[in-house]
Amino acid sequence: MSQADCGQVPEVEQLKLARTPLESSEATEDAEADTAWEQEIERRIQMIDAGLAKGRRFADVLRDIDHQLAGWSSSCLARSSGSLPSP
Repeated sequence: MSQADCGQVPEVEQLKLARTPLESSEATEDAEADTAWEQEIERRIQMIDAGLAKGRRFADVLRDIDHQLAGWSSSCLARSSGSLPSP
């Protein structure tokens, strides 16, 4: 789907579609990628345990992503209606 087509899909559905690749990207058959992610997760756990980093609730992260995507969605809708100049 192109940005030009996004005005034909309700905003809520656009947000769901945008989140799908993020959520499904965790499912991989790439052993090298899986190993790299396991190492990264372990590194992050160690940073949190050492007090060098703070975690965030997953729901808060998703809310922030939805908020950012809603901004993109709004600009896409405005562009498709002719309110904003095309880049």
